[in-house]
Amino acid sequence: MHLHWYLPTNGDSREIVGSGDDSHLGNGPSRSRFREASLDYLSLVARTAETLGFEAVLTPTGTWCEDAWIVTAALAQVTTRLKFLV
Repeated sequence: MHLHWYLPTNGDSREIVGSGDDSHLGNGPSRSRFREASLDYLSLVARTAETLGFEAVLTPTGTWCEDAWIVTAALAQVTTRLKFLV
């Protein structure tokens, strides 16, 4: 069985559905639970997925998230066997 994970290149939170644009602007009630998509955080997610045995991570593309090719190129430097789905 091959398992894949998801890279939150637009930020991350514990909520399944975000609370709207206010969570990104910093004026919403859920702002304290929102985590920016920094390279340090994405590196942590990628290394953790690799450690837990995931084969690959899905890297979303779009104008609302960080550039998938740049992110995966950077994260390839901190992982050894993890594959990236762009």
